[in-house]
Amino acid sequence: MIFNKRKLDGMSFSLKHFTASVATLCAGSLVLTACSSADSEGAGDSDTIKVVASTSIWADVAEAVIDTAQADVDVEVEPIVKGNGVDPHHFEPTAADIAKANEADVLIVGGGGYDSWLYQAVKNQDEIIHALPLTDHGKLDEEPDVVTAMEAKAVAKSDPSKVTNIEGNEHVWYDAAAIEKVATEVADLVNKANPEAKASADPLLERVEGIKARVEKLPKLNYAQTEPIADYIMKYTPALDVTPEGFRKATVSEGEPTAADLARFLQTVKDGKVDLLIYNPQTETDISSRIRKAAEDRNVPIVEIGETPPEDTNFLDYYDQAVSALEVVKA
Repeated sequence: MIFNKRKLDGMSFSLKHFTASVATLCAGSLVLTACSSADSEGAGDSDTIKVVASTSIWADVAEAVIDTAQADVDVEVEPIVKGNGVDPHHFEPTAADIAKANEADVLIVGGGGYDSWLYQAVKNQDEIIHALPLTDHGKLDEEPDVVTAMEAKAVAKSDPSKVTNIEGNEHVWYDAAAIEKVATEVADLVNKANPEAKASADPLLERVEGIKARVEKLPKLNYAQTEPIADYIMKYTPALDVTPEGFRKATVSEGEPTAADLARFLQTVKDGKVDLLIYNPQTETDISSRIRKAAEDRNVPIVEIGETPPEDTNFLDYYDQAVSALEVVKA
């Protein structure tokens, strides 16, 4: 699939008790193909550089880099998982999907187990660009570099370019450092495959740094999450996650919170200890709906951030708009 610049669907903001809505964000991947002239010296059957991404999120990141390549270099970008109709956690690739990954010159994944269905199936693990370690699904919290959410805040200040593994949370595509790491490596590998490409990550890095600068200015407040979707955004802020520990641990590990976990969460909201609720509409359950209702009853601002953007929405635009929704919330 050849990707053209996709038109952004506007982010909708519904104000019921001051609720900011943001389209679903997610981790995605790209396949990039750079082709040199068919009559180039030494060209084989095809000079195409094939870059495959696990989801459309990483594909959008790669596309932003490839857009800087020389005009006579053709680029093909293809994610395996497109849009928000499929949960990448549990995606089952076809034989054709695996074949594309094995034939790719560059493979982009989020890592951390989120898209292990793809990277564990390829033969050459050395050519994989990844933000988090290439672990088994559900094993990221066992990695030696795992940090708590509070420790991640400290790292974000002391070493802002470092990608942190926050308690085994796989939603790393919301981390500015992860986006920048992947983009830089895409440019390096594409230029290595075809030096004439002259692809550059600089425009993307400038945009992401601008978004991160806005995140760093978000106010100090108490927030809670129905799923830890925004850990990698909020690590750059002074805000404090007051999600009850048991509830948080259950959702990080994709488990089901207990009745006691839910009761603590509801009480935290009712006691006025939550200034903002971050809500993932893609993983909505009866439990999360009850929490949302409690927040609405207390006039707590709600920002929706999902796993992945809609198919016709570019991830970087969606990421930008998610931050815009957070900026509306006042301490």
